[in-house]
Amino acid sequence: MSTSPHAAYQLTAVEVYPRQALSGFQLAPDGRQLTFLFKRDERVEDLTGSGQRKVKVTPIADLYFLSSDGGYPRPFTDSGDISNPVVWSPDGKWLAFGQKGGLRIAPAAGGETRTIYSGDTYDSPLAAGDAYLGYPRWSPDGKSILFATREEPQAILRLVSRDGRMHRYVFSVEGYITGWDWSPDGKHIVFVTRGENGLVGDVRLLNIETDEVCLLWEEDNYEYQQPVVVWSPDGKHILFRSNRSGWAKLWYATPDSGEVKPLTAGDWDDYAFRFSPDGKQVVYASREAQSGNGDDLWIIPFPGGTPQRLTHHAGVNIPLAWSKDDRVYYWHSSPVEAGDLWVVSGSGGEARRLTWNTPIELERKLRAPEEVLITNDDGTRISTLIYLPVYYRDGEKYPAIVWIRGGPTGVCRYAFAPFYNWLANQGYVVITPNYRGSIGHGVEHMAAVASEGLGKNDLSDVLATGRYVRTLPYVDHSRGVGVGGHSWGGYLTLMTVTQAPDEFSCAVAGAAISDWMIQQAQTEVRYYDRWLIGGWVYDQPERARDCSPVNFVERIRTPLLVYHGEEDNDVPFAQAQMFTAKVKQSGAKIEYITYPAEGHSNRKLENQKDTLDRIRVFFRQHLQSWNFRDNPSANQEQY
Repeated sequence: MSTSPHAAYQLTAVEVYPRQALSGFQLAPDGRQLTFLFKRDERVEDLTGSGQRKVKVTPIADLYFLSSDGGYPRPFTDSGDISNPVVWSPDGKWLAFGQKGGLRIAPAAGGETRTIYSGDTYDSPLAAGDAYLGYPRWSPDGKSILFATREEPQAILRLVSRDGRMHRYVFSVEGYITGWDWSPDGKHIVFVTRGENGLVGDVRLLNIETDEVCLLWEEDNYEYQQPVVVWSPDGKHILFRSNRSGWAKLWYATPDSGEVKPLTAGDWDDYAFRFSPDGKQVVYASREAQSGNGDDLWIIPFPGGTPQRLTHHAGVNIPLAWSKDDRVYYWHSSPVEAGDLWVVSGSGGEARRLTWNTPIELERKLRAPEEVLITNDDGTRISTLIYLPVYYRDGEKYPAIVWIRGGPTGVCRYAFAPFYNWLANQGYVVITPNYRGSIGHGVEHMAAVASEGLGKNDLSDVLATGRYVRTLPYVDHSRGVGVGGHSWGGYLTLMTVTQAPDEFSCAVAGAAISDWMIQQAQTEVRYYDRWLIGGWVYDQPERARDCSPVNFVERIRTPLLVYHGEEDNDVPFAQAQMFTAKVKQSGAKIEYITYPAEGHSNRKLENQKDTLDRIRVFFRQHLQSWNFRDNPSANQEQY
């Protein structure tokens, strides 16, 4: 077997699925230092032998301190058991740790860590930039800590004193509590709840002295951008993110009157915001001026004025803190940078990098994609990202693969996504579309995947992407175009081979929905699937049948690779068994691999390696040129 001349550019499984990460940056009240988590590895255990059929993943992480001017980080812990970011007390003397097993505090100067609440705290599923609103929150006077627990089916807000002697139940709801913030005077808490159906978020106000709770407003289209709320530093306003205009924008309200006004406007998303210490300005991330679904930091006067762009930094940029000396700390990542902490003056100027998180040997294997907007036959504009091999030169041609990301309410962004580089560096042009159902392109674009659009609008956009890639001068489509995806991407892959069997020459589907009857009956995200299909499957039997690839396997003419984790709770494994059995019975060509104890995504390194290797070999055999040496056809004899 010959060695590829581009072997040095091939990403390893550990590079595709990195074990190391920085997260949870928190600025000390005096602005002199930051804390962050450094996950240096993870422990993956197969619990099958203990009677459980699952893989348990435990992060190995520690807390580090970093000067706000940069420099060399110093470890605060070395046990490897810190699973959540810490939160500084208002006076900067204490750190609170909320994690499984209890809520703990420790002196910031070092010393013994004490448990003040025994029991798992709840990790709110908020995106970067908003995540701090789901951490334990010190009261403004520093005497107590507000946090949440999850006791199915309820989420509960709790309060505990710093010495651990006072425990107080605050509020509970059937569903989830996704973020909370204290008023500056400590008399009120504003928080967001989410019902079990997951489609609506309620913004509520609680009087901590009387326990009175009132509903301020409801937020629809929860899956687009989750609503989050914070108090202004003077306590007179609540600043929040809402999708009510059809985009994620910033709004503010006066709690007493309930009057709501827009702070930002425009047909693009604004999110992840921070007040300046004096409350006169707000910094936020906005997609207004960047292509490729990236964003920059913008600053706007509060409560209104003309926004000014603060950074010109290609990639994803998310504000994390604004110090009293007018420095804005932010997280930056890009297709060639895994993610690091940067700082820039709030009045503008050159940004400065404070951490270095991407190994040099990985950087040379990465190439940033190009954003291309294509138009479907029905006029829909589709944002796509095109990845080329890092060794690509003008005049070269490569086979193409349409790789469909999961979701559907996700987005392909100008951010770190090494899988696409891994696939491109195998010798392909890889294109990934933001098909209808994606976020980042307005609520209307997202909602077009639900009900009657399910398996139609999104599929149409994937097929349009396949047609477009054939027109590119650097694409060799002599053996056709490949298609693949995981989760919703796997579902759309199966839809292509059953609804448009001649469009692609080979297909890879991982953790794919194939039967909506089984999917909705057994999944742990049943209410989300109810929104997608437009009701329960027994209310929409025709739609469930027409959108289930399992009912059309006789149409398959495309070689197919299918893989699935046997303990997948998001896309239940039972449907993969039925689908593959029917495909084999039909006589279609299929390769099928299952992973015992794995869930929706493989976590064991050997399984990750196996999946990548199978995808590599499958696409090589079906897309790349035949030769007598290392890629023989079925009619050639390998020597």
